[in-house]
Amino acid sequence: MAFQGLIAELALGTEGLTGSANQSKVRPSQLLVAENLTYENGTLQKEGGTSKYNSSAITGTPTIKGGHDWWPTTATQRMVVFASDGKLYKDTGGGDFTVTLASGLTPANALFVEGGKEAAAVDRKLFCFTGVNAVQVLAADGATTAALSTPPTDWSGANQPTGGIVHEGRMWGWGNVNDPHRAYYSQDTDHEDFTGGDAGSVAVYSGVGEKIVGGISFKGLLILWKYPFGIYAIDTSSTTLSAWRVAPISNTIGGISPHGAVAVDDDVLFIDPGGNFHLISAITEFGNLGTSAVSDAQNFAGFMRENSKLSGLTNARGVFYAAKRQAHFSVPAPGSSVNNRRVIVDFNRPDLIRFGFANRETGESLWLRKDTDNVPRPCTGDEGGFVRIMDQEGRSHDGAGYTGKFQSPHLDLSHIQQELGTKVKNGKFLELVVEPQGNWNLSVDTYWDDTFEETLLFNMGQSGSALGSFVLDTDVLSGSNILNKKKRITGGGRRFSLIGSNNGAGQDFSISKFYLHFKPGDERIS
Repeated sequence: MAFQGLIAELALGTEGLTGSANQSKVRPSQLLVAENLTYENGTLQKEGGTSKYNSSAITGTPTIKGGHDWWPTTATQRMVVFASDGKLYKDTGGGDFTVTLASGLTPANALFVEGGKEAAAVDRKLFCFTGVNAVQVLAADGATTAALSTPPTDWSGANQPTGGIVHEGRMWGWGNVNDPHRAYYSQDTDHEDFTGGDAGSVAVYSGVGEKIVGGISFKGLLILWKYPFGIYAIDTSSTTLSAWRVAPISNTIGGISPHGAVAVDDDVLFIDPGGNFHLISAITEFGNLGTSAVSDAQNFAGFMRENSKLSGLTNARGVFYAAKRQAHFSVPAPGSSVNNRRVIVDFNRPDLIRFGFANRETGESLWLRKDTDNVPRPCTGDEGGFVRIMDQEGRSHDGAGYTGKFQSPHLDLSHIQQELGTKVKNGKFLELVVEPQGNWNLSVDTYWDDTFEETLLFNMGQSGSALGSFVLDTDVLSGSNILNKKKRITGGGRRFSLIGSNNGAGQDFSISKFYLHFKPGDERIS
């Protein structure tokens, strides 16, 4: 017998996570919770797992303050990390970190920059900026680093640059506390020489902000962020160095850290001290007038204020995972002294930037490492001497399960029919559209008017419900690439919400949408 009632499609999470506190303003296709999820395939799916790169912690279990995937030659891959014990370590390819490149350094956050190779016969070099130690330089596949050979006279003692980058063939550096509004550049023929030949420096609006905290080479410009406000572009297009000029992009918006901005596709994404995410193209369109943040469309700044420690964003780390078109930023949770949250910014929809968050690992440092498929994947360094490779096929974290979780808005279904907004809905069935993943369950909690009603278990396997758990006339038993699975539900109310999750080792889900089968009741009078 055909169902005698109404069926409402719940287009689950197509717009990603919102931080809006006004439930009446939350759109039906947004999510109230998006924990350890990915939107990359057009469904809600648990994001890939992690695996430890080093099976044993680095001796003394130090915090990994920075890391880099280092290729001294096209055939040799190493990993270099800076740890809180003041040592630079190099892995020889097996996750052992047995080579100590330098010791006795002052612990600090580290930024690695590739340089050298100014001529065919010159080695590639890896530069390590910390802000408190002389810039360390690793030549090729050497066993030790050395201090930068010819630094600017301003870089001495503890007055050292916090960041740098290669721009237009020169090594640049900035952030030394004795002149925090100045950017220094090397000779183009020697990335270690900041005093000879045509090396020099550029003053960057010393009256604005406290200091330069980050920079990116973008479309022929060197873009520099100041903390807490100020963004500037150094135009180095002229062959006459004296003609180089500094142009303001914004005097009201600023950056947070040397790792707080990442190049994404044909733009630059960065986070400001208030937890807002911006694209540099949107800001330059309006110049010093500024513009709305890209996170405003999802009210995501509210989520950041409630779920991250804004004062700790100076330690935020960002990378762009090009293979999945996602930017990842590790940040601290409220009250945390380490980066134990990760914000995912998804660029897979041309019309909408979507957000999510993860909370399963500590990311005191974050970088990319190229795997055997030549895909650079995110890596994290934690507070216990371990490096982890992210986005692994198995949905496990260090061999254990982790929670993937989503919640739909509290919907009165007025987006389906306006008159439904004032009526009680009596639930009959809940049906989901799923790509089968394995013989385990997705747990779905149902809520009517923000009150828990019941928990339903939907099997994620090819054959529908597990033997002995299916309900006649509701569960699908035959295999398919896309399955519709339906369960009877109870309860009713004006507004309906659901929470889906699973947390077993290796367990995944891939959900396209839900259908709520219901019968309208009377209008509710308070």
